[in-house]
Amino acid sequence: MNSAQTRLAIADLTATLATDFDVPALLNAVAEHARQCFDAVSAAVILLDQRSVGAGIQIVAEATSEDAVTDPRLHISGPGLASARDGAVAMITDIDRRDEGSRWPDYHDRARLAGMRSVRAFPVKAMTVPLGSVVVHANEPWGSERPNDFGQILADLTAVALSMGTEHGRANTTADTVAAVLDGTTAIATAVGILAEHYDLDLEAARDRLRKLARAHRTTPTAQAAAVVEAQNANPADPGVASALHLPDEPAPPPHIDR
Repeated sequence: MNSAQTRLAIADLTATLATDFDVPALLNAVAEHARQCFDAVSAAVILLDQRSVGAGIQIVAEATSEDAVTDPRLHISGPGLASARDGAVAMITDIDRRDEGSRWPDYHDRARLAGMRSVRAFPVKAMTVPLGSVVVHANEPWGSERPNDFGQILADLTAVALSMGTEHGRANTTADTVAAVLDGTTAIATAVGILAEHYDLDLEAARDRLRKLARAHRTTPTAQAAAVVEAQNANPADPGVASALHLPDEPAPPPHIDR
C-alpha cells in the first residue's frame, strides 16, 4: 500500500466530516478509498437493517475496479455478515489455503467461483453497538502490505459519519441516520430495475450501468438512482429520453413520433 495515498484518503474523509456533508456520498467515498488504497477488486459498506423482525443487511455503498463485475452476495455473506453482526474483524487471508473460509462454506465456494482470493471485513460500531462493516475483496492473497489498521480507520470514520447525521440538519439518533441511508437503497434497487428493463440487461449488468452513470455524471449512485427514477416517473413510456439513463458521450436517442 502507498502510505501517502492512505494519508490523503484519511485527510479527505476527515475534512468532509467537518462540513455539512451528505452521508451516502461520504459512504461511497469510504468504499472508493478502500478499493483504491487496498488495490482491491471491490469494496463495500454494508449496514444492518434493524427495521424489521429478523435484522437483514444491505449494501449502501460499493466501489469496483474498472470493468469488474462482482457478485454483491459476497459482501453481505461470509466474513462481511459475520463482522457486521459480531462487531469484530473477519477475514480470509488466502482462500486457496486448507481450512481458510471453512466457517462459511457457501461464501467460500461463491468467492472461489468469482476469482476472489482474500477478504477483510472491518466492523462499523457506534460505541459498542454493531452497525455494519467495510468489506474489501482482493483477487490475490492479502499479504502483510495491506495493513488492517487503515481498514479499521475507514470503518471508524464511517461510524462517526453515521453518528453525526445527514445533510442540512442532523438526525436525532444514529439509528435515524442508518434508516435514512437504508431508505436510499430502495431508490437504487428501483433504478436498477428501470435500467435492466430499458437496456434489456440482467440485474448485475444494470447495477454496473448505474455505477458507470454515476461516475460519468460525477455524482453518487444514490443521487443517480434518484435521477433515473425521476426520469421514469416523468415519462413512463420512454424514460430513455432523459439524460440520466445515458453516459454523456452516448448519442441522443431518436425522437419518438406519435402516430
